[in-house]
Amino acid sequence: MSSRVATIAALLMYFAILLGVGWWTRKRQSTFGEYVTGGGHIPAWMLALSFFANFVSSNSFVGHAGKSYQAGLIWCLVGAIMVVCCFVSWTFFAPGFARAAKERGLTTLPEFFASRFRSERLGQIVHWVVVIATLFYALAVLRGTATVVRAGLGIGHLEALLVLYVVTLAYCLMGGLWADVTTDVVQAVVLTVGAIAMFAALLMATPSTQVVAPPLQPPPIELIVAIGLGGGLKLLTDPKQVMVFYALSDPRAARRFRFAVPLLLLVTYTALMPAGYLARDLVAAPSNLEELIPSLFFGSAPILPAALGILFMTALLAASMSSLDSAFLVMASCLERHLVSRMAKREPTTKSTRVILFVVATVTLLLSIDPPGDIISLTTFAGALVGGSLVPAIVVGLGKRQVPAVVIGLSVVLGAAAATLSIALNKLELVASSWNQDVFAGLGSATAVILLWLLLSKRAPGQQPRQPVP
Repeated sequence: MSSRVATIAALLMYFAILLGVGWWTRKRQSTFGEYVTGGGHIPAWMLALSFFANFVSSNSFVGHAGKSYQAGLIWCLVGAIMVVCCFVSWTFFAPGFARAAKERGLTTLPEFFASRFRSERLGQIVHWVVVIATLFYALAVLRGTATVVRAGLGIGHLEALLVLYVVTLAYCLMGGLWADVTTDVVQAVVLTVGAIAMFAALLMATPSTQVVAPPLQPPPIELIVAIGLGGGLKLLTDPKQVMVFYALSDPRAARRFRFAVPLLLLVTYTALMPAGYLARDLVAAPSNLEELIPSLFFGSAPILPAALGILFMTALLAASMSSLDSAFLVMASCLERHLVSRMAKREPTTKSTRVILFVVATVTLLLSIDPPGDIISLTTFAGALVGGSLVPAIVVGLGKRQVPAVVIGLSVVLGAAAATLSIALNKLELVASSWNQDVFAGLGSATAVILLWLLLSKRAPGQQPRQPVP
């Protein structure tokens, strides 16, 4: 049996499992809340694995893993920053979100803002930030995954996208968050084993005497920190991850996994981040670093064993689909809860959410045919947009200090605008400094607004005492 036939057979079996999970979980939700949060019945250990699998995607397997070929081992610092943010997320953010969801019946991240600051308009603003940022992230995931599927199966870019679209859409439509989380458990195991296996194979591979790798070109430290924060802030505020926190039964469940999830991410990133660097003695520099990792397994002269290529392909799809299904569910639930149901003047429904999910997935597919950037730039911008603009507001929201909704809204808008402006200035080459990074601009602007209000309100006479969180 050829390696291509074996790969196709393995993937068909894997896809059958995912579709079976979707069919099995289809009756576990009858309401909108159960469809998008699982109704509070999903075990915490499954949610912890889902959180991990949601974050590790083709962006990690293809984008970050390949980048170290050019950047060197300093690129591992990007992964280290994300691991630290993961610990902060599960230690401080997860318990707060779990408590808020249980007390107020929250289903989306914008609902947290609307209820905490008593402003539906603020919820609407956050809703659009969430939808746009999640769309950019989904485009990055599709781009990276299609690259590997195209190389492994010998099919075109559009055909590769269609494979991902059909399977992911099918089980997500059927089972909602239950299907998402259940498949994530399987995918977490597969992608971890795949990452470790690739790392071990690269360590044991025999260097080629005919390969002369180009000199390393380490990026500026500020760029490394910005990219690490771009991903790390998503671990704090990404609505895909917040959805997992909402599904936790109570804050204590979150605290039980504050070490386990970061440790699992550390193991996986320790295997993935240096992959490109380890390949410097094996393959010549590709014209596109996104093609590096797939070329190790597939193509005319693969470096690593064919059997490992099958495992890598399955692991890559596991990582990507666990992120894509959550992204589609986030966009669909936000659009249903904060746009469609409000316009129709009715309560959100599961049926309508499924229809919106289908539309969202289809639009994402069409946009991914020619995405507006490479994997790392799309991922970083998504993190800067949602993380940079929302982290300061969420810190306030999880605390007890009362800040007016208008101040929070201004913080979110300026944070998102600053991140976008930073990208535009870099594209137009109007700012030469490498410190002009979208995540720095977004986070700095959003934080400055809140700090300025706190400073002015502290000096103002007749300051109102602090009020308990509603």
